[in-house]
Amino acid sequence: MKKIIVFIMFLISSYTFSYNFPMKDPYTATIIGSSTLMTPNVSEKVPTKVYDIKIKEKVPEIFWYAENFKFSLTAQKEEAPLIFVLAGTGSDYKSIRMQYMERILYDAGFSVISISSPMSAQFLISASKEAAPGLLMNDNKDTYEAMKLAYEKIKDKVKVSEFYLMGYSLGATNSAVVSYIDENEKYFNFKRVFMLNPAVDLYASSKKLDAYLDEYTGGDPLKIESLIENVLNRMKNNMKNEYSSIDSETIYKMVSNDFLTEKEKKAFIGLAFRITSVDLNFISDVMTKSYVYTNENEKLDKYSSLFKNFKRVNFANFENYVDRIGLPYYSKIDSSFSMKKLAKEANLRIVDDYIRNSSKIVAVTNADELILSNEDLSYLKDTFKDRIIVYPIGGHCGNMFYYENVAIMINYLKNGVLQNEK
Repeated sequence: MKKIIVFIMFLISSYTFSYNFPMKDPYTATIIGSSTLMTPNVSEKVPTKVYDIKIKEKVPEIFWYAENFKFSLTAQKEEAPLIFVLAGTGSDYKSIRMQYMERILYDAGFSVISISSPMSAQFLISASKEAAPGLLMNDNKDTYEAMKLAYEKIKDKVKVSEFYLMGYSLGATNSAVVSYIDENEKYFNFKRVFMLNPAVDLYASSKKLDAYLDEYTGGDPLKIESLIENVLNRMKNNMKNEYSSIDSETIYKMVSNDFLTEKEKKAFIGLAFRITSVDLNFISDVMTKSYVYTNENEKLDKYSSLFKNFKRVNFANFENYVDRIGLPYYSKIDSSFSMKKLAKEANLRIVDDYIRNSSKIVAVTNADELILSNEDLSYLKDTFKDRIIVYPIGGHCGNMFYYENVAIMINYLKNGVLQNEK
């Protein structure tokens, strides 16, 4: 990791334009920038501990390994502000991005509680009441309850001066809705909320990411293996010898314009999202007893083969989940429930009046953000006005750990000022 940071910092020093983020291509930025720490002097280790709580009385036996809800706490020794960090789509509390954010925020003087995404396997199994995520208010009522229980679990282990909230990607969207819920319940009374690369229209964004992979494979799951083998072979040929390690130079070349085509980069971004969709399709099918990929008479216990069951899903995408599980499930509960209503409830606009008028909520995004349409970006600018920064480049979360972005985030959280000095 140190080699990667040194290499990236060398690249940074090579550029002289006003915003110095080095990856101009949004797909390259999304692939390596969003998981690369590009801020110097961040602590290598912070005092993070994992806790678990029981939210559901019972979960299907096949998911015995995730029956308790897990979260992590990174606590300051002295009294300090506590910030909840909400993970992006399908990620859990211990993902590499969450760990980087813990280290950055801890160094800035915050205690940190990390919470998994409502679309992660961990949250779906242990904390989601309906286990059919995608409706923002439903999902974030579950998230808010999990946050309260998490804090109750550790409140004697940390001294808290005040509460803050942030999230990235879908976690950013969720943070706005959680803040709206808290505005009514007043349990935390968040002082400030920071939204990092939020989605606006969840359904449209998901379809766009699904299409990235389908454009490459033509919808044929067998071509996914071909994509991976292709790139790995080229990567191997790019190494000096068979004993070469995969260093920062190799990683950068792997996703640079002369190594992967734009179509391949998009396919890898789509593949990462598709893996989340596979989990979502199978787990939600079991939890809601929809019997799309499972059989009503089939016994699923702790000895059942997950591989065999996931194979039935066969790389089903997010739209498959909506059509086969989500929409039918909510239609059984409410006969008037429609695709139009689902799309409305999967959109940040459900808390439009609140986010337009709440001075404590700010957002940052990128002009080349992959999950936003032009309409979505215009909506964010119009809604937040002087409470948003739109960076010129960065793709989807590609610059979230870049030192200029981190400095602006920390300055807002600590001082309440959102300012791009450039």
